Amino acid sequence: MQALKYLFAGVANTAIGYGVFLLLITLFDMNPSYANAIGYVIALIAAFILNKTFVFNQSSTDRSTIPKFIVAFSVSFAINQLVLLAGYRWLGINAEIAQIFAMISYTIAFYLLNKKFVFNN
Repeated sequence: MQALKYLFAGVANTAIGYGVFLLLITLFDMNPSYANAIGYVIALIAAFILNKTFVFNQSSTDRSTIPKFIVAFSVSFAINQLVLLAGYRWLGINAEIAQIFAMISYTIAFYLLNKKFVFNN
């Protein structure tokens, strides 16, 4: 059930992050890496709240939770950026398509880090 909740929360976060990404690259012709970073930053607050309360059922926030969440996000985001860059720069895939593969890698890494490292009471 937890993985299903994570999937639901991930869909919400993905819609936010990818929506911002698409908006920035299509309307403002922004560099895909910068647009990706901005999209993830905006979705990060929603991700923390949904993961903490909905996915991992924590009502209070331990002092170490937020820094651990940021570390988990940073590692997952680095993986995402590498996949995105590999896709659109090195393999010549359209950035909008490469980002889909990048989001999949991010989702898997972030779930595992949240489950094992951040919210592992």
